[in-house]
Amino acid sequence: MRHLKQVLVLCVTLAASLFVVASAHATGESVVGTTHITSLKGPLYQQQPKPVDLVVRAEVSTPDSATTVLPLKRTTFTFPQGMSLHPNNKLTPPCTDQKLNEQSDLSNAAGIVQACASSVVGTGTSTIYIGKQKSVPIEDPILVVFNAGTDSQGQAKLKIYGYSKFTNVGILMHGTLKGRTLDVAVPMLSLDSAVKYFELQLPGPLLDRQDIGVKAQGLDKNYVRATCPANGTWTTNSVFELGERDPSTGNPVGGTVTAKSDPTTQECKGIAGKPKLKVVKVKGPKAVKSGKKGVFKVTISNKGTATAKATKVTAPGGRASAGNIAPGKSKTVKVKAKVKGKKGKKAKIKFTVKSGGVKATKVVKVRVR
Repeated sequence: MRHLKQVLVLCVTLAASLFVVASAHATGESVVGTTHITSLKGPLYQQQPKPVDLVVRAEVSTPDSATTVLPLKRTTFTFPQGMSLHPNNKLTPPCTDQKLNEQSDLSNAAGIVQACASSVVGTGTSTIYIGKQKSVPIEDPILVVFNAGTDSQGQAKLKIYGYSKFTNVGILMHGTLKGRTLDVAVPMLSLDSAVKYFELQLPGPLLDRQDIGVKAQGLDKNYVRATCPANGTWTTNSVFELGERDPSTGNPVGGTVTAKSDPTTQECKGIAGKPKLKVVKVKGPKAVKSGKKGVFKVTISNKGTATAKATKVTAPGGRASAGNIAPGKSKTVKVKAKVKGKKGKKAKIKFTVKSGGVKATKVVKVRVR
């Protein structure tokens, strides 16, 4: 009870101070946006995406002489080339608006997490400055990231729940991915508080906060995948929007400050890898007249760790180009093949797939008519 009274006194004091400094802006904010990628198992490749652990961090700083910090309103992260998010709606069903929305009881952390427990794809932490005051840092906020499905373009959507036991206030943020850029809007915090930093980890470590009844961890180890480019460098770009809002209405006060983080880099090592071709299936006519050609559909897969370039498919009397086939992908092409043999018998037709020094074959039988 004594602690609660202290919190109430602090909040009332800060609320009163806001009437004095409501139109004042902190000066000299600097921002840094970073990502850190770690392979979850084995080496990384230059072309084949592998499951990784991703840490996304947004941080706002001011000079030591500043007493307040401008609140964070939005961040956009442009992820490194070759890194992508892959929602699996069967493994982590989307956390729907029926289960979690802005009208949910966001102060009930245990209830919120339980409502979408099967949708967790990551966790995180944060520190905020109550009422923008650098002298009042609150280090207890947690973040839980839920799969929110995909948009009409198949891009990942996230719901990010944040809660502070100190303020007993929860917020709901929405993240949308467009290409390689993740856009996260930050709603107004208690007393228009400022964010020192927030950090998301996907799938991340176990978040175990028994004091608020929350135990959560990313459930999909394949949610984030990455390749390491040949130059051995991942580069992240980020943009922050900062600005004040009226604590009583949520309406903007003054303008919005846009600040760009300097690009941040991380070194990595990617193996060049090798393609591995396989003729998965061949579909065509069941019977062909001797000396004539039939049209066959040949499906090729690349089970290797590098792109199969300039892939060619050949058969007796015919050939076709399958172009480039990326690791883990397949392609189907049409090939004409001449059939020779005695009427009523079955003739063997050999299909050969080549890319550089890699090849695969498959023999099928066709009745001669």
